[in-house]
Amino acid sequence: MAANMLDLEVGFRVISAPDPSLPSSTLFPPLQPTLTPPRTKLLGIYQPWFERADPSVRTACNAALSYLRTTLNYQIIDISIPHLHTGQLAHALTILSEIAASQTSVADLTPANKILVSVGRQSPARDFLLAQRLRELLMRHLAALFQLHPGLLVVTPTSPLPGWRIGGGHADLQYGVSDANTSVRNM
Repeated sequence: MAANMLDLEVGFRVISAPDPSLPSSTLFPPLQPTLTPPRTKLLGIYQPWFERADPSVRTACNAALSYLRTTLNYQIIDISIPHLHTGQLAHALTILSEIAASQTSVADLTPANKILVSVGRQSPARDFLLAQRLRELLMRHLAALFQLHPGLLVVTPTSPLPGWRIGGGHADLQYGVSDANTSVRNM
């Protein structure tokens, strides 16, 4: 992690330098700086994604965007991301399937997670493959956006929720809460 792009570049240069104690590392050329002209600072916003966030989250995000636009001279453009809700479901199916494939037993899981992993085990291969096709479509769309707008940063709320309500009091704090609908909304 880095505080800014310059810090990231310096860190990358340090870790990519040849190690004098490993002769084989000198076989790779040292990283050369790329001198590129300054790019427009460009933020891509998908408005429907922002609009689905709770009001307090939207307020915080809009304040951050305003700061980036007025103080740091970022340009903001509207972008589209097709099939986003279905993409969330495809992502959830992929994660559940991967967890189910790696879990040999559900005995040590909480009751809610036992159900989720069991659902993942029952997901047909056809659905998994369709989910991967949709995820690839979304990645191709994003790649096209990045090619059309070099330097584009896609900005979204990290979460549409300011936090989850703990309705069960101490029991929820002790044993945890599972709400599959909120989990998918939060992805």
